[in-house]
Amino acid sequence: MGILIKKVTVLNEKDLARALKNRRKELKITQKSLADFCNLSHNGISRIELADSDIKLSSLIKMSKILGFKITLEMDAE
Repeated sequence: MGILIKKVTVLNEKDLARALKNRRKELKITQKSLADFCNLSHNGISRIELADSDIKLSSLIKMSKILGFKITLEMDAE
């Protein structure tokens, strides 16, 4: 049996916010636990999940480690 890979396309802040929140909930991780791991406030995680705040790349990379996802850039051909 192979590993199931779920692909999520992120075109804007709301897409990213929804993907992060859904993944956190799938793994049953609280906002507080995620905030502690990422060295952010609980309010900071909440604002990211509401697309009410820009996310730093360093925070996104930390979140990827606890939420188990990979960040990939897909370039359009010229």
